[in-house]
Amino acid sequence: MGHHDASPPKFKPFDFIPFPIEISMESAMHEKLTAILEKSSSPDAMRWLKEVIESQQKSFERRPFYYAFSGVSRHFDKRGGLEVSEEDLSELNKELSGFSIGNWDQFRLARVLLLLVLGGREKPVFLETVAALLNTADIREQTAIFSAFPLLPHPEELVETAVDGLRTNIVDIYDSIALNNPFPSQHFSDEAWKQMVLKSFFIERPLHRIYGIDYRANANLSESLSNLAHERWAAGRWVSPELWRSCANFLTDEMVENITRVAGTDEPGQKEAAALVLAGDEEGKLDHIRDQVKTFLDDVADGRLTWDSLGEQL
Repeated sequence: MGHHDASPPKFKPFDFIPFPIEISMESAMHEKLTAILEKSSSPDAMRWLKEVIESQQKSFERRPFYYAFSGVSRHFDKRGGLEVSEEDLSELNKELSGFSIGNWDQFRLARVLLLLVLGGREKPVFLETVAALLNTADIREQTAIFSAFPLLPHPEELVETAVDGLRTNIVDIYDSIALNNPFPSQHFSDEAWKQMVLKSFFIERPLHRIYGIDYRANANLSESLSNLAHERWAAGRWVSPELWRSCANFLTDEMVENITRVAGTDEPGQKEAAALVLAGDEEGKLDHIRDQVKTFLDDVADGRLTWDSLGEQL
């Protein structure tokens, strides 16, 4: 074993805040989302949406609700983005940890605000209406529905629907569930979580945008990711450096061999990943690769290299 020339910082997952949260139409979350949409949308579109919301709050009727949900596309800008400041994103995250609308458009946010109305209905009406919406929804409507899941009541009843949604190969729908969405980390079983993470590699989605990726890491997932890496190596295929993020705290003998192999390659991001795993190795199992990744260890110590920065770089 080599001598520790410096004591690397222990890799710590970001703060994870459990959030049993109630979102009502009068909540701060609703107010913030409405204000963000208002900044980006036409006065006519907002007037229409507010009238629909007020009407449906007074007397909820399914058919008009369906028409309004679909009718968002007739009132808001098809290519309309959202004016979202860093302060907006920070405020939303304070309300609901892990929740982000950074890549949303006007269509999605308007529909999520309508779904908050639906969240105030009695449970059978709520669940039946969500199911009916999904049965006829186009891609953009589906992304709005799944994006709203962390804001909606009865999450235990929505888990199976979200898991089913992840079977899609349509990237926008997959992303609406798996990325920047705290719902899976809070409600998925370990098996469902594992399947989601594994699929993210098959369809090449950015792991650093999966909320709770460090909190939900476990030995079974680590073993499955190791198997996936070996399959890809055997086939001569690239293995994303992000794969090792969920393995960092499970340094079996096989994993030590894996990280040793990763440290010895010059493919982009691989040595950085090995350094990040080594930085959290308190037992010295990876001391033998220290010299190979020393430059990147310095970057980890200085905070210039993190799993998130590596994911963004890739």
